[in-house]
Amino acid sequence: MIGMIVSVGLAAIMGGADEPAASHEENTVFASVQEEGLTVGELTIRLDRPRFTDDQSASQQREALRDLAGSDRAVEGLLRSSVTAPFLLSLNDETVDGVTIRSGELFFAIQVDLDTIDPDALFGQSDSEPVEAGNMRFEAQVLDDPDKERIGSTSARFVHSKGRLLDRIGVESTARVSASRSADSVVVASETDRRFDDHERWPNRWWTIDRQGTSESTGPPERYAGGIGYAKLTRLKDDPKTVLVELRFAFAEPTNWFNGAPILRSKFSLIAQDQIRRLRRELNR
Repeated sequence: MIGMIVSVGLAAIMGGADEPAASHEENTVFASVQEEGLTVGELTIRLDRPRFTDDQSASQQREALRDLAGSDRAVEGLLRSSVTAPFLLSLNDETVDGVTIRSGELFFAIQVDLDTIDPDALFGQSDSEPVEAGNMRFEAQVLDDPDKERIGSTSARFVHSKGRLLDRIGVESTARVSASRSADSVVVASETDRRFDDHERWPNRWWTIDRQGTSESTGPPERYAGGIGYAKLTRLKDDPKTVLVELRFAFAEPTNWFNGAPILRSKFSLIAQDQIRRLRRELNR
């Protein structure tokens, strides 16, 4: 969804699977976010398939990078071994029935041996440290004992995320998360599980926050449609210590959050920058 999606991004796909699936074809959540997508009212948003695939040759990867970045010089900047190397973020909005579905894609590079990446360790374990960026706060908890009677038997992990947006909106949701690994890539995919809409402990809901000085009150909770997302980490074949991260996401933003204004959207670049640099620093350590 980097939690709630690089926080409303790297924070919406936090989690991982107990044991990554043997192949991406067996990753049911990865398939679902591309084929079923996110539906709100009459609108369905499906995530595009990855731009970088395991069967590409080194030259095909470079060609795809040039198409993405615009030039060889821009590619070199994107792949630069630096905490402050650039990233590429594009966003799209569609509105239906009082909700805007905000979707996007994010690309950046990290310097790491892909074989050492453990999806659980990279995207959060049983409890993750709270993430704060852009006057927002997110935290995620991997559910060790999800509601088996409600969801049945599954190999996916369930992650409950909570967020506080600009001190005006509170939101929480429970996502089904699954990871998979191939010889040259790792995928972590996430989707809000609507079976938890009215769950007693881990519901999908949002509420307003009204602050008056040092005190605050909250409005009545309303159901939240949630979001979908995946991250694909692909090893570059002509530079095996460089991994390209491709993040795609979509989530519902009710018009009543900010009266339809793109306030939250305007924070995405700041959140992405903060979380990507944090990730790179952690990998350097």
